[in-house]
This record gives sequence, C-alpha cells and structure tokens, in this order.
Amino acid sequence: MTIYIPYKHTPGEELKFCLRSIEKYLTGYEDVILITDEVPEWYKGNILFHKDVSSRKQLNIISKLFQVKDEKFVMFNDDHFLLKPLHINEIKNWYHGTLKEALNNATGKYYTAIRNTIDHFGDVRYFDTHFPCIFTNYQIHRVFRLEWGSYEYIIKSAAFVDSEGEEITDCKINHPMSKMAIEDRIKDRTFFSTGPNGMRMQMMNLLNELYPQKSKYEY
Repeated sequence: MTIYIPYKHTPGEELKFCLRSIEKYLTGYEDVILITDEVPEWYKGNILFHKDVSSRKQLNIISKLFQVKDEKFVMFNDDHFLLKPLHINEIKNWYHGTLKEALNNATGKYYTAIRNTIDHFGDVRYFDTHFPCIFTNYQIHRVFRLEWGSYEYIIKSAAFVDSEGEEITDCKINHPMSKMAIEDRIKDRTFFSTGPNGMRMQMMNLLNELYPQKSKYEY
C-alpha cells in the first residue's frame, strides 16, 4: 500500500519528522505521496497536486483524499510520529470512545463537525484519533458524497461507521512540556502526535534526538 499525506504547508517541521519516523520504523509500504499544492523547499518526494477548495479543514482533507485512485491506502497526517518498528499491515483503524464523548472536549468548527456527524450517523465510535489509518476508495467516495455544501463532518468516523476497529488511548501533545515529561508521556507508545502549542524548543530537541537522520524525501 501507498501512504498519502493530505498536506497544507505551515512554517513548522512536523512533516519532516513524520517522514523520518516512517523511514526509520515502518516497513511494507510502496511509496509516500503528499497531496498538496504547497511543497516545502526541502521536500523531494512524490506529489499528488490538489489545491485546497475552501477555508474549511475537513472539506479540504476529503477533497484531497478523493483524488486518490488506489483501492486501499494508508493516510498519515504530518504530525504523526512512529516510535517503534511496525509493518504497514499492522496499522489498524484505531478509535477512542464515541462521538459524544469527543464532543465534550471539542470547540469551534471541530465541535460543529462532530455534531453534524452525530446528527447523520448517531453516536458511533470516534475514529478521528491521532494515528494513521487505512482507507478504501469506497469509504472515501461515500464520505465525499455527504452534504458538504453547508456542513462539515469528521472524516475517519464517517468513513469507518461500519467498522469494528480497535480501541486505543490517544496521545497528542499540544501544550508546552519539559523534555523529560514528553519522554514519560510517549514511553511504550507506538505513535504520538503534537500540535502547534506543543511544538516548542523541548519538543524540537526531542524530535531531533529521535529522528536525527535525513530521510530520502529531503534534499
């Protein structure tokens, strides 16, 4: 299977470390392809060109994934970091709790997207955790055909509504932490993720320690 990363260019270096973690630990994949129209100057990997269609994050993501023609593929986000050896066939469709439980911690547009997904599908499993996942072309097309004109939905949960999946605790670090605290948080994890508020000096130092070698996707 090929890994696709729907990507919107930002000043941060999450993508660089994501790719390094894939190359360091993941086996069994065929290629990594960015879906984007904004390529970082250091990136020399393959690209599936597609512009964002609006200012709405979920709509942009599903529009990019809709461009993929593979019958089955893996989606990574640029802030997913692999911490130990893994074969691509070991990637599960991981979830944590239900949509109503996730709604309690959501705000803004993401809250509305979860609410719309609940209204359409009911209180199903919450698959929009910070892990890669495996999509089929059919699942992406089914989600793409939802009413996106004035609504947003959370994509993984909508796509995997009929899936059993496997439950796992999420690990996203989106606030400043000491290097020791981060190391303790990610100990024994297979993946972790970070957000803009977590990408401080201590996190960058740790990422450089975890993934010091350039990947083949970097000049």
